[in-house]
Amino acid sequence: MRVYKKIMDVIAGIEKVILSAVLVFVTVITFANVVVRKLSDSQFAWTEELVINLFILLIMLGCALCAREGSLISLSLVFDRLKAGGKKIFVLIITVANTAFWVLLMKTGIDKVLAQLANGKRTFSLGLPEWIFTIFLPIGCVFLILHTIEFCIDVMTNNAACVKPETNEEGGSN
Repeated sequence: MRVYKKIMDVIAGIEKVILSAVLVFVTVITFANVVVRKLSDSQFAWTEELVINLFILLIMLGCALCAREGSLISLSLVFDRLKAGGKKIFVLIITVANTAFWVLLMKTGIDKVLAQLANGKRTFSLGLPEWIFTIFLPIGCVFLILHTIEFCIDVMTNNAACVKPETNEEGGSN
């Protein structure tokens, strides 16, 4: 499990670098588009297409990093009231459900990419093959699956903060 955790730490680090770079790039081109629009009648129409598609990548990788920490939308009202054993069962059920959803979403994304490859459809402004942007969905799903499983393993091995017993000021468990 230590090897898996180290690999996942490296993957998460790469995700953070990609997220940071893409966010900076999206911010710069959006700002440039606004400045150009205010200074003249022209605008960079291609930037909107690029920004929208890069936001899909940002959302998918951001959700994957949230899944790594168990920070996706959850039923904390129920989860917080459970003992450690109940939390493990709850996380196991959630992991199975989430993983099934991510796999379904990935399959849908792959089917869409294959269809776009087959018909050779291109984006309107940039003229790039559409599959280049659509591939962000299945790629994001791969990271979501990996991090969902990682969180489940952390919970099962008591390495997640949500299953560790709280300690009082004297160092004892509550």
